[in-house]
Amino acid sequence: MRCLLVASALLGVGVVVDARNNLSRTPPMGWMSWEIFRCRVDCTREPANCISERLYKEQADAIVAQGPGGGGSFLSAGYNAIHMDDCWERKVPPRDPTTNKLVGDPIRFPGGMKALGDYFHAKGVKYALYTAESTHTCGRYPASANHEILDAQTFADWGVDYMKVDGCGPASYYEQGYKAMGAALQASGRPIEYSCSWPAYINHGNESLQPFATFIEYGCNGWRNWHDIGCSAGSFMSIIDHWGDYGLALQPFAGPGHWHDMDMLLIGNGCITHDEERTQMAIWCISASPLIMGNDMRNVSAESRAILMNKHAVAVSQDPLGQMGIRLSPNASATQVWARVLANGDVAVALYNKAENAKGPRAGQPPIPGPPCTNWTHTTGGYWQAVGGASGNVGPVPAGTTLAEAQAECCANLHCAGFSFPKTGTKAHGFYKGNAMGKFTKDAGYDGYTKPNQIVHGPPPPPAPPSTAAADISIEFAMVELHGAVQVFDIWQERSLGSFTGSYTAKQVPMHGTAFLRLSKA
Repeated sequence: MRCLLVASALLGVGVVVDARNNLSRTPPMGWMSWEIFRCRVDCTREPANCISERLYKEQADAIVAQGPGGGGSFLSAGYNAIHMDDCWERKVPPRDPTTNKLVGDPIRFPGGMKALGDYFHAKGVKYALYTAESTHTCGRYPASANHEILDAQTFADWGVDYMKVDGCGPASYYEQGYKAMGAALQASGRPIEYSCSWPAYINHGNESLQPFATFIEYGCNGWRNWHDIGCSAGSFMSIIDHWGDYGLALQPFAGPGHWHDMDMLLIGNGCITHDEERTQMAIWCISASPLIMGNDMRNVSAESRAILMNKHAVAVSQDPLGQMGIRLSPNASATQVWARVLANGDVAVALYNKAENAKGPRAGQPPIPGPPCTNWTHTTGGYWQAVGGASGNVGPVPAGTTLAEAQAECCANLHCAGFSFPKTGTKAHGFYKGNAMGKFTKDAGYDGYTKPNQIVHGPPPPPAPPSTAAADISIEFAMVELHGAVQVFDIWQERSLGSFTGSYTAKQVPMHGTAFLRLSKA
């Protein structure tokens, strides 16, 4: 009975609220800097990898470059935007003394923000930028609270095509601020897609309580719903679990013009296995999430590139019907069926071998290097959340611990990648981190310290799982209202598997891997 009820929801949902504009008719695609490059602003030490004009130009060059052996470009596959995240702004003074406008850091962006956008546009790439509905961004750079009209016009004048608007401040301002920014972008004279991070900061992740109709009414073309993704299997699998648990609450509010954003694709980072990369791609496509790469496009392996550029997977993501798919299996199931109805009546299906999740902050990952620990990376503002497990915490930094003692403790612990150290008098204690790639603290009550030699983009993937962890996974065609003979197309193999009646079983799906299929009436 449950499968029939879920199938009815899968096939019969309608979008509740129409989009306010004609933008984002399919889920956005592109590349974003945050996952790899964060807020790295020391261009003397990291000239090729700091947040700068050079980095973004090189990523724009990479998005249009042909693949190895004459393969197509990321742009030709549909990844058509460069998303600049936090830390591009000048800090002092925070705004131009004459115009009161935001200004790009003049050392790291010597040509100016408009010229950088012109560089993107000359390559046929959209210009996506970042601000926040608070006085400061999460990285403690100037933001847009109470300056929405001026900033929206500034962004339009620079040629911006897409704005990610984060929170990072008092939640009491968000309704006023996000509404004001939506109206200001709409009035700017330029069509600018509007990504709101508002729902990620309210209702503690309970999607059934979110005012999605209000987000759409205020002009949001998409929104980050939940936790930031980190470069680990535990992180992206927890996001999959969240979308599966709340699928029926999320589904009615996804559609042309407004999308639930599961966060960046880890594919090509080297921190998850290729089977896990295929799983992320499949579930993000089924869920109609934006496909925004969080890698370094200058260094993506051929296998990861093939996953990202698989034209059949991208076609599922960009299907014009725009109906979000859902999980048809209970979360407790070690093997799961996910499905999405497509415009021509086909059904995309992901058969996911979830298996047993790794437990704890760095389970399944190699140890982090220990002593000697000199030249710690220090970040003002610290980190409040790390990837892996529920929060990635190894344990608390007890009240009264000195900085030297915290460094010594973390240095000796091969599970510790860094720590958030409380500033005097503002926090009772801090946290040792299993991975130092978490998000900046909102209240700046911490300083962040990252262990020397810690790999910035996350640890390498664990060894391939043993074959005994593989599983056979079946899809009963009646679950997705297909009857009689059904043609089964394997998206990863890019070939038809033939005609089947009643059901199809994918054999030996690897642990954390996913068979990705397109089902058609024969």
